Amino acid sequence: MIAIKSVLAATDLSDSSRDAVSRAALLCLEHGAELELLHVLENLPPHAMLSMDQVLEDARRELQKDAETLVPSGVACHLAVETGKDFVAIVRRARTLMADVIVVGAHGHHILRDYILGTTAEKLIRKAAFPVLVVKQTPQAAYRRLLVPTDFSEASRQALVAACVIAPGASIDLLHVYGFWGEGRLSMAGAGVEALESYRQQTEDSVKVAMDEWLQGVDLAGHQVEPHFRQGHAATVIADFVAERQHDLVAMGTSGRSGLPYILLGSVTEQALRTIPCDTLTVRPKEFHFELP
Repeated sequence: MIAIKSVLAATDLSDSSRDAVSRAALLCLEHGAELELLHVLENLPPHAMLSMDQVLEDARRELQKDAETLVPSGVACHLAVETGKDFVAIVRRARTLMADVIVVGAHGHHILRDYILGTTAEKLIRKAAFPVLVVKQTPQAAYRRLLVPTDFSEASRQALVAACVIAPGASIDLLHVYGFWGEGRLSMAGAGVEALESYRQQTEDSVKVAMDEWLQGVDLAGHQVEPHFRQGHAATVIADFVAERQHDLVAMGTSGRSGLPYILLGSVTEQALRTIPCDTLTVRPKEFHFELP
């Protein structure tokens, strides 16, 4: 992501989706980008009840109302209504537009169904090669406090670069969560307090060096970043850190140091999506590609 020129906001016309549309409009206003609002009709009524033309017209009318209410006049906004599987239609449309980011709400009308089957947002994060911005809060202003958790992977680096682009005026915290290998075993083996403290210090020194190396060559676009290091379970520490620092956006890669495209989503990122109260931006590895059905 070099710049934001095209934003696709997918909406099911729910309150959560309207927050996503508002955030997408703010991004477009800030970056001078074009906005497309997409509504996908997945469950269609029987033809005997309503004609397809009538269904599409009603949906477009509702979409137009949201556009008039939520999108400032200074934003070039286009509307699209499609039928089919929601996340498939969204990915296909994003490819057509060559969108720089997809914006969606965390939940739609069917919160219970989403909880059982997985939200559209989670499916997009798994299937879309585009950055996906999941909106959880009603936007008030441009993003100002960002968190980028890092395991020093290329995916985390791409998330940092995307965060710098999407929020040009924000301060950025970097967070690395680490553990002490075998600390419990060392205690049981009779390692003294001084030995354990020395081991802790060596571990902390090594992750600080790793952070400096990881940051080399990253285009921060003028941002000041502040590194932080915490011990513990990654998802728990990230959630606590967000509460402590009051971030309004967390940017994460969706694959970790293993290089597997689903590994981080299956653990840290998935837990973060469900527990972090603020918006989240997820970024796929560049080589990822999903074959549409």
